[in-house]
Amino acid sequence: MALAKYFVRAATAASQILQGFDPKDFEDLLNDLVIGIAFDEQACATEGRASLDLLVRLVARLYPTICLLPSGEEAKKLAKNLASLARSINEDITIARRGSSALSHCLVVGSTNPEISCPKFFLGSDGWIAKFSPEEPVGTAGSNNAFGAGAAACIAASNLFRHIFRDQIPGATVDKAVTFSLFDYAPGSRANPPLSDTALDDLFLLGLGAIGNGAVWALSRVPHLQGHLQVVDGEQVDQGNLQRYVLALERDIGQSKVKLAWRYLKAQRNLTIDGHSARWQTLPIIRSMQHVAVALDTAADRIAVQGTLPRWTINSWTQRGDLGVSHHGFEGEMACLACLYIPNGTVPDEDQVIAEALGLEDRKIDIVRPMLHDGAPVSEELMRDIASRLTVPVEPLLQFVDQPLRNLYRGAICGGVVFELTAGSKPVRVEVPMAFQSAMAGIMLAGEIIKQAAGNAPDWTTAKLNLLRNIPSDIVTERRKKDRLGRCICQDEDYLDVYRAKYQAPEVGGFGKK
Repeated sequence: MALAKYFVRAATAASQILQGFDPKDFEDLLNDLVIGIAFDEQACATEGRASLDLLVRLVARLYPTICLLPSGEEAKKLAKNLASLARSINEDITIARRGSSALSHCLVVGSTNPEISCPKFFLGSDGWIAKFSPEEPVGTAGSNNAFGAGAAACIAASNLFRHIFRDQIPGATVDKAVTFSLFDYAPGSRANPPLSDTALDDLFLLGLGAIGNGAVWALSRVPHLQGHLQVVDGEQVDQGNLQRYVLALERDIGQSKVKLAWRYLKAQRNLTIDGHSARWQTLPIIRSMQHVAVALDTAADRIAVQGTLPRWTINSWTQRGDLGVSHHGFEGEMACLACLYIPNGTVPDEDQVIAEALGLEDRKIDIVRPMLHDGAPVSEELMRDIASRLTVPVEPLLQFVDQPLRNLYRGAICGGVVFELTAGSKPVRVEVPMAFQSAMAGIMLAGEIIKQAAGNAPDWTTAKLNLLRNIPSDIVTERRKKDRLGRCICQDEDYLDVYRAKYQAPEVGGFGKK
């Protein structure tokens, strides 16, 4: 039994959620758990398989011991594939045999209700609808729509986490009966139209990180998806990414994120996929982007995307307190994408943030700023100076010698290396979501893409959830007006003139076409 090699990244994410976090206590508690996943023949249909696939992709990244509890011959065959998947995510994971270890918790998919004494969490779905209960089976439908199934896996994984760490998450309790429609997010809604054949009209998906992984997972399962999709990300998968990238396996470390996405999307034989392994800002075609799905990390990037004047954007995010999706045009009274991210007050620039994180506040002007601008590599001499300033041993940081300073910051600070070396005494300021949060945001993004392409444009701007709290029974959507101070580019007549000239001909059917 062993925690994943990228466990420190999971500990970093948990440290931002759990009060009184102690790395050793966190590790010891996880090592004491045995998470069961029970399922029956009903769960072997399309929706159940989708829930089980994502559930394993979420659970195996954090918990070092799982136990698969299939009921029925087909379920037993599926269990072999799920075990193989779990080992490809964490090669050191223990797959406990039934009866060999006492279960601490059990996640249940389908109609089965195993006779075990530990807390049980039942999940299921029906098309767009995600279902959850801590009391009884909720069943799994047999449609070809995996959106509710994926969301149910995220909701169940979040309830498992909240229950295990309930003493360290103030106000967190396990959900009662949940029936939640991803079609309209309305309280008590059972909106659940069938999926029809859908075509994407030259859609750009910018960002293939954790949210982008969740979106690709969902899009790869949409039946008969057609049209043209362009996926864009200039980075490769690193070990820390595996903490929450639901598509990534250990063998994917070092692979292009675009190639990783293509491996899953290629099953969509009627969908033309173009991959761009480059930063989106460097693409010659960015000014021609009309329809954009945004899964990027920073507010600055989102504002810059809006500055390219796409006709439509659909945005997704995770942040402390919530996750969600938003829809944006440019004209009219409703907020454009940039409106949501215009800063209030003074915001530290990148060189200030990185200088402080690396202990180089006094070298910001002569060292940090030029190195960020030029992409200059970090010398061993500078690395030893940084280690001394951070009061950590230099050896674990030497892997970043001869890499750009920005890579050192992402790997050592955001990636949790310094966090681990200091036993959590130097908290990571960059937000690191849990895997179930990022996956849920990605599934919601994919759902909005499909609904918009089918002509189901919403009348709201944002839809928000907080998976560290109960699924809300009240409204989660909101109509957002433009920036009240008139500071945004969508309120600038020059930008509006360029936008109108770009789209003189009216578009039929929104950003998608059927």
